Amino acid sequence: MSITIIVCTGAGGVGKTTTAAALALRAAEQGRDVCVLTIDPAKRLAQAMGLSVLDNTPRRVEGVCGADGKGSLHAMMLDMKRTFDEVVEEHADPERAQTILDNPFYQALSSSFAGTQEYMAMEKLGQLRAKADEDGSWDLIIVDTPPSRSALDFLDAPERLGSFLDGRFIRILTAPARGAGRGIGKIAAFSFGLFTSVLNKILGSQVLADVGSFVAAIDTTFGGFRERADAT
Repeated sequence: MSITIIVCTGAGGVGKTTTAAALALRAAEQGRDVCVLTIDPAKRLAQAMGLSVLDNTPRRVEGVCGADGKGSLHAMMLDMKRTFDEVVEEHADPERAQTILDNPFYQALSSSFAGTQEYMAMEKLGQLRAKADEDGSWDLIIVDTPPSRSALDFLDAPERLGSFLDGRFIRILTAPARGAGRGIGKIAAFSFGLFTSVLNKILGSQVLADVGSFVAAIDTTFGGFRERADAT
């Protein structure tokens, strides 16, 4: 089955949400099976469709279909924290997943870090596409994005987040654990000790420990994150 994806982007106040809602409604009335996903935390899509609640699960908009009874409309609003949690739970064993979910750095990353919202939107979009491929739930997916200067801001954010998590600064925080397994030399260990001593003064020892623990815990499941970021 052919699946069409439409992404509505642009600055605030240009009518993205209204356009997304109108496109979704009209397509459903013409017999398409539509799912509209809003990434904007403002509840404009729910208001535009006359719904009291939208959450991280697609909800059927009752009474919307074509004259012949064909067509359907589902709507949902991204919960980026819940979506990030789902990704961790899916791609890590239960014990490692819980370690990641409990980590303070992960909790900050998954709820407020720049780029996380767009990255999780791509994750959710991938989930919707996979479901459509599997059971034919939808043949049209419409994405209503938050205000941005250009479409590239939305499309590039997942790659920026993935690059940060895979960057030299983050990876060096796990050097002791990775180096121990390879027999890191005393000079290298001493040099790293001086480096972390400086970082402790800048960031605080607890922040540094949280980041290091997070990267160490996610290290074995990180390949999946990078693959999905590259795919988006």
